[in-house]
Amino acid sequence: MTENREEIEGIGHVPRGAGQAGIPRAGIAADLTSEQLVHDDEADAFFFRTLEKRNIRLNGSQIDAVRSVDGPVLINAGAGSGKTTVLTCRTAYLLLVKRVPAKNIVLVTFTRQAAKQMKDRLLMIPGISEAMVRQMIIGTFHSLARTIYFHKLAEPPRIMSEKQKEFLIGQITKEMALGEQYEPETLLALLAHLKNHLLIAGEEWETEEVEGLKDDARRVLRKYEAYKRANHLIDYEDLITGCIETLEKYPEYLAALHRRMGYILVDEYQDTNHAQYRMVHMLSLESNLCVVGDPDQAIYGWRGADPSIILRFPDEHPGCSRITLDINYRSPSGVVGLGNEVIKHNKNRFEKELKVLDGEKKLPLYWNPRSVEREAEDVLALIRELSKEYDYHNIAILYRTHSTARTLYEKLLMNDIPFTTHRDEPTFYELATIRPVIDFMKLSVDPYNEQALESILPCLYISKARYLKEIQIIAIQKGVSYLDAIEYLDALPSFQRRRVKEQISWLKSIGRLSPLQAIKEIRNDAGGGYDKFLGSEQNGAVTYHKELLRDDLYELEEAVKPYKTVPEFLAYVQKIIVEKEMRRQSKQQVQDGVVLQTIHSAKGLEYPVVILIGAIDGVLPHSIAVTPEDKPDFWLHKPQDNKLEEAMEEERRLCYVAVTRAKKQLYVSSPQFFRGKPVAISPFILDAFRPQPETSSRLSNAK
Repeated sequence: MTENREEIEGIGHVPRGAGQAGIPRAGIAADLTSEQLVHDDEADAFFFRTLEKRNIRLNGSQIDAVRSVDGPVLINAGAGSGKTTVLTCRTAYLLLVKRVPAKNIVLVTFTRQAAKQMKDRLLMIPGISEAMVRQMIIGTFHSLARTIYFHKLAEPPRIMSEKQKEFLIGQITKEMALGEQYEPETLLALLAHLKNHLLIAGEEWETEEVEGLKDDARRVLRKYEAYKRANHLIDYEDLITGCIETLEKYPEYLAALHRRMGYILVDEYQDTNHAQYRMVHMLSLESNLCVVGDPDQAIYGWRGADPSIILRFPDEHPGCSRITLDINYRSPSGVVGLGNEVIKHNKNRFEKELKVLDGEKKLPLYWNPRSVEREAEDVLALIRELSKEYDYHNIAILYRTHSTARTLYEKLLMNDIPFTTHRDEPTFYELATIRPVIDFMKLSVDPYNEQALESILPCLYISKARYLKEIQIIAIQKGVSYLDAIEYLDALPSFQRRRVKEQISWLKSIGRLSPLQAIKEIRNDAGGGYDKFLGSEQNGAVTYHKELLRDDLYELEEAVKPYKTVPEFLAYVQKIIVEKEMRRQSKQQVQDGVVLQTIHSAKGLEYPVVILIGAIDGVLPHSIAVTPEDKPDFWLHKPQDNKLEEAMEEERRLCYVAVTRAKKQLYVSSPQFFRGKPVAISPFILDAFRPQPETSSRLSNAK
């Protein structure tokens, strides 16, 4: 492909400002497999010959991983190194070569999909029966924990859904009439961190010294936990802590599990949190434990995962077998080489440099559009060109946050290019953070808009459940708009009535402002006070959740700049939502559309073409990582002395995960301006082009 390069100004194999250090490229690995490495006179040769008949030919490191079944084992599996194949073959080796009874094998995964994939692949190996697979314990951390926890309970508790949890937290917060507003998501994230780090176990709380956990929040969470106990309810995190409590309370039960679980294999071990680590540790004290993972792909620190757990494994298990899977079968050497150079700047990792087999030669392409708007136009042109060679679903656009992709999303909607989003996500304007701001503007031009009224009542600190119906009745009886009817709510305290009267007068006026001025008024405490309601105001602590809220609101201000009037902008929003709904109902576009995805949701996936947008400083790495000391709810589990380093290393791992999703071609875009301000190219990309020692595997620009 050459045409698409000509349409994008400045596109090339070296990002602007990278200097002449050379183009990263991975080294070439020896193409030896079990056919050459396992001789017919070896005792287990029959097993590898059987695999070869199924077109499964393992390399040297993969063979070592399959054969290393006794004692503690650490498999450091690089991106695209055939990890799932190795896990499947290793399990089959236990069954068919070592003759381990199926009931003594435990496979722990992080998702139900991964567990199902493992079962399906096992059944494809000759000699593995459905009866064997049924006897094995194959499931997620939480499904295994649930089985153990519920086994000793006469009446298992009910597990709450996310919506139930958020509603209950919201109700408790309102009942306690706290001076500071807390979003349910923020409180639940805090609670999950506390449980994942075993700071809460049953009725025991060890949270007095936890930074970022204020007394008000602690009181809400204690009341939430008390309500659950009284009503025989649990949430997701309670499954793990409940399992640990059960194992501690019933030593004879733990001993029976030790006899049953002779071989335990844990996948994606870099993503474990402290509670999961404790659970595995207790279950594996008398077992042959094998952990598999890649610290370079640990990107879930924000939800409690701790990559230091896998990094400590060799110290906690002296003499363990260590195998590194370092041949990437997924991507061309240019993509793997870029990944190598990006990730080697991290300090907290196992040393490894991925190699490739001699094959695909394509190198990544970089460009530096002037604006996000221009970036979106370029991506559209690129997709049109790529679609001559690839089906749409083979093209993935990755980004750090949803707000980063807002412009591109809307360009795709308004042009004849099909696309899909992860879990059919709402448009930017339908996000829970953004919708009330839009509804403020809707009410300013249409005070009879019932849906908009319902949306903003909480922002005015007026209970929907208590007052919505009364407002509707008042509007009919007095012949006034819904907005004017609020003033007649006699049950409101006098001070609140005065404040509401001022806000209604203000609200009627914002429809005459420009959309940007209207949003600033809605956010401002003197107007709508929306930032204060969300807890994302400039003053006060900035938490991870608040930072994401603020990020969305800044993007909304950017979105309205092209529009002169509020009605004009609202008409555009409605058009976007209608277009999205029409797309959603189109089966063809669901089946074959360009994939839009955050980097986090793309982990574990791969695409022939990856386009990484927004590769700029402040987005990748995100501002959340640049100032981690200001986000106590995000970093409360981190040691005080290395927060910034850990935050930056996780962001760099995100960049590594993004670039290594590409199977054939990788494009990286770094706009020069973002939200009206000049920005630099992501330092992670530029670092990859810094001069390295001669031992580094590189391809000079001249070549």
